[in-house]
Amino acid sequence: MLAVTVSVVLVFAKGGHPPPIFLLPIVLIMWVAGHLVMWGAGWLAARGRRIASAAGTEGEPWPIGLWPVLIGTGVAALVGIFQLLMTALEGRLYPFHYGRDWAAMLAVWLIHGVCFAGLLLRQRWSRLLGAMLGLGWALVLAWQIAEHVPPKATSDTMGLFIVFGLLLLALFLGLHLLASRRVKSFLAR
Repeated sequence: MLAVTVSVVLVFAKGGHPPPIFLLPIVLIMWVAGHLVMWGAGWLAARGRRIASAAGTEGEPWPIGLWPVLIGTGVAALVGIFQLLMTALEGRLYPFHYGRDWAAMLAVWLIHGVCFAGLLLRQRWSRLLGAMLGLGWALVLAWQIAEHVPPKATSDTMGLFIVFGLLLLALFLGLHLLASRRVKSFLAR
């Protein structure tokens, strides 16, 4: 419905250069890609339920500690898919114009996508990968905090508190995945 609404607005919008209708193919490509991603996630989740059924853990609800990890890795995987789609549509590297930066970030998003798929498939290795991702992001955030603590640079105090809160969240999630028996027993194999 959203794609139809956006398409109608683009068709009937007046003015601008280029005309808004020019963006209609992008909306259609994003619509198709979005539905393919949703179909793929649903397929992985259904397969994960079959795996859990075979392991005898089908009726267990998802542990609360896995929800933020599942959502975070899924969103990060979507960022990687968006990076690939925009690179294909623009015909040049997007959003990073240097090949090394573009490839490094794509690798980061790919690792998140692998973790997302592993969690949906209820694979035990995804717990360790998710913990490594949480601890890795905590390290990146600690490094960024260290770069912005005076006297090295002028700093935004509220921004530092927000980044510190995100660091604690990433650290907590990583350690929770490593220590939680409920998470470990939920993942089938």
